Amino acid sequence: MAGLAKDYNQYSKGRNITFVGICTSSVASVKIMASQVERFKLQPFANMLDAAGATATAYNLPRNCNFQLVVIDGGGKIAYSADSEVSYMAEPNIHAMQIEKSLKEYSEGILGAGIPVPPDMAQAAHLFDLQQFGLVEQELTRALQDPTSAENTRFADSLRARETYQSRARLRQIQVMADEQPVQAYREALSFVEAFPKSEEVDAVSAVAATLIANQKVKQEIDAEVEYQRVVAPEMKKAATTTELKNLEPLIEHYIKMFGNTGYGTFAKNAIADKSLIVSTETATGDTPPPKERRKLGGL
Repeated sequence: MAGLAKDYNQYSKGRNITFVGICTSSVASVKIMASQVERFKLQPFANMLDAAGATATAYNLPRNCNFQLVVIDGGGKIAYSADSEVSYMAEPNIHAMQIEKSLKEYSEGILGAGIPVPPDMAQAAHLFDLQQFGLVEQELTRALQDPTSAENTRFADSLRARETYQSRARLRQIQVMADEQPVQAYREALSFVEAFPKSEEVDAVSAVAATLIANQKVKQEIDAEVEYQRVVAPEMKKAATTTELKNLEPLIEHYIKMFGNTGYGTFAKNAIADKSLIVSTETATGDTPPPKERRKLGGL
């Protein structure tokens, strides 16, 4: 985290760059991620739990990896991928070179170079580049409280119009995804409703979510995820010996019986296998593996 915090302090105040934390741990929670953001003062910092490993697979990340940095350039391509915290901290800082290269190549940002930003609206523009729309609205409301110039008002109207455009585009994406990837579409719909509760599109997105969850296959996948995070993950996290893990067998067997044929059930079985390997290694050696070994074994 020290290397990440250093990068965050260096780049987070500028335009054209954002940070997204993707947690691949099979025993983590949103609360745990929030505590890390608060502890290291990484705000604003978007975070997500990687449900069933979909995002990790897209970026070739190992299951439950402890730390891995991936730099995505302005074209959406992987510019750099560190395979461990060691390579992230190594000199020369190759990832920093890739970031600088990408910033030069994609200098306009989301707003574009042709959009003049009034001084009073610099923070709102920065938050828009980070796609933190809730914080954008808070900043616009604050900046427009006092008597303001027509320039500030026009810029605020422009940002709000862009937010509306992106919300409508997101609705269309979710509607298309509902046919091709219904489970992920349901997750995306829930995220949209939570992130944009006051948008004009929220009712339409909620309707998509209601239709999807009525599908038995979608419901079973979501139930598998909820039950794993609610029941299995907390107990697995506490298990530190082979005896403690063995005591969990009835609970795990019940979960597999209920959800073993789902996609999330497969993810859960892999997570349980990883945990068993880690515990058996620690028991056999009598020591806790060093961080690098724990990364190889899954980082739980």
